Amino acid sequence: MEVRNANHDPGSTGDGKPPSGPRQGRPPRGAQVDILPIAVIRDADSPRVAGEDPEHVKLLAGLDVELPPIVVHHTTMRVVDGMHRLAAAKLRGRKTIEVTFFRGDADEAFVEAVRSNVSHGLPLSLADRRAAATRILRLHAQWSDRMIAGMVGLSPKTVGAIRRSSEELPHLTARIGRDGRVRGPRLPRARPEARPGEDDGAGRAAPATALVPEARSRSTDVDRHSRDVEQLKRTYRLLCQDPSLRMTESGRLLLRLLHLHLVGIREWEQLLETVPPHRVESVAHLAGECARTWLDFADRIARQSAGVS
Repeated sequence: MEVRNANHDPGSTGDGKPPSGPRQGRPPRGAQVDILPIAVIRDADSPRVAGEDPEHVKLLAGLDVELPPIVVHHTTMRVVDGMHRLAAAKLRGRKTIEVTFFRGDADEAFVEAVRSNVSHGLPLSLADRRAAATRILRLHAQWSDRMIAGMVGLSPKTVGAIRRSSEELPHLTARIGRDGRVRGPRLPRARPEARPGEDDGAGRAAPATALVPEARSRSTDVDRHSRDVEQLKRTYRLLCQDPSLRMTESGRLLLRLLHLHLVGIREWEQLLETVPPHRVESVAHLAGECARTWLDFADRIARQSAGVS
């Protein structure tokens, strides 16, 4: 399969004027645009219940401008955004089309397709948006009504009604909002000064399990991890003083890669909070692959030092 890189601006008309006609999705600034044979591209897992609108395809095909690249799922080669533009290219007799690739799993690709079609191009119908909300609820029941509403172009109240009307969906008490924070009912906690057998403020004796040993254990783990990181940093500083590493490009690359991972447990906690819910699986997969790569690297170094090829 031939994939060529397109370096020109796909949204330009050639005379410096912005394209006229229906608003279509444009790739993010700096996104790589490739050229693919149309024959290798598969139809979308589309949020449009009735499929593409033939009249809109004819309208796009008749425009005297180059249409923006379509978005294609890198793994399946399915269209994520741009089925009308793909059909218009076929109607124009084109054999190739400009694309940008979406990298993620199939469920993430569907969510991105909904988000894209809500924000530009031919609007999704109410039936399309309700069907998309239902499917996203099945995929991500832990997402809040407001979060899903923003993706599909419905009100949070409508998404909530769809959630309540479906018997297939689990009824969760805690949900993830648009800011990535988990919200739900808080569990009652005993007063900090309560001791086993004392009143916890609600007329009950505070059980031993409700007190601070668990928190103290967590604090101990943090302290231990901090000490470990400090020891690793000392080892790293010794490596930085080694000319055989400092004075070579590959050695400096190795030092930079090692330095990236010397963060404390609090920094890792902050990184956890920055992962958006719709990217959890992708980030976890990539982190796992990176970890396996480092373990393989460590094993090869150990075998090399032992004289085993």
